[in-house]
Amino acid sequence: MIFKEIYLFPDLVEYPDDITIPFRDQTRSICVYLERVIKPLKFKADFKRICFVGKKNPEEKIFINSCNILSIDIPFNEHEYNRLNKKELNHYFTELLRLGINKCAKQVDIPKAELLNGLVEFENGNYVNKWQFKRRSFRELGVKCLLECELTLQNFHLTLVIEKKGKILWQKEILTTVPDEICYYHSFKDIVFENKKIIVVDRSDRPIYEISVEDINCS
Repeated sequence: MIFKEIYLFPDLVEYPDDITIPFRDQTRSICVYLERVIKPLKFKADFKRICFVGKKNPEEKIFINSCNILSIDIPFNEHEYNRLNKKELNHYFTELLRLGINKCAKQVDIPKAELLNGLVEFENGNYVNKWQFKRRSFRELGVKCLLECELTLQNFHLTLVIEKKGKILWQKEILTTVPDEICYYHSFKDIVFENKKIIVVDRSDRPIYEISVEDINCS
């Protein structure tokens, strides 16, 4: 199977929901960034996901459960976490992941170099996680439409951008959710042009946003 998912969170039994839920949301940005780093590798492994699990007394050994998820313990101090401000969180998460990756690589084959380099890239980019999800060209309008995504500590953002000859004609954020794939993954899929409207559709092909050509001034 292909290793393609990464999660970082405190142990769901040891720690209360008011710790685990915000922590899990806040770490999706950095983890999704690393998932994009390893995606082109198509790295074959005995697991599809690695979960770095914060514990008060972490075990040394890793294990792979029946769902093909590799779990590795890392030390976690809830009081240290609670003292951090928002600007310090990404650095903290980076250090936890770096610790977990190095520990994991001693026991099982993983793309260690690529993961560690990904952390450095994320740091050097000021912890910004943006990517282009979809690009569509509509020749009849002479425009290009883009769906651009961003994950932050607090939210997922989806922005529709319409360009003509490299110039932005129109741009608007059309979807905001918590940074959890369950909330946003099925909410968008493609951009279509129908009935003189540019329409963003979800994974069931239902429109979630539309704008008339007349409102864009494509001429």
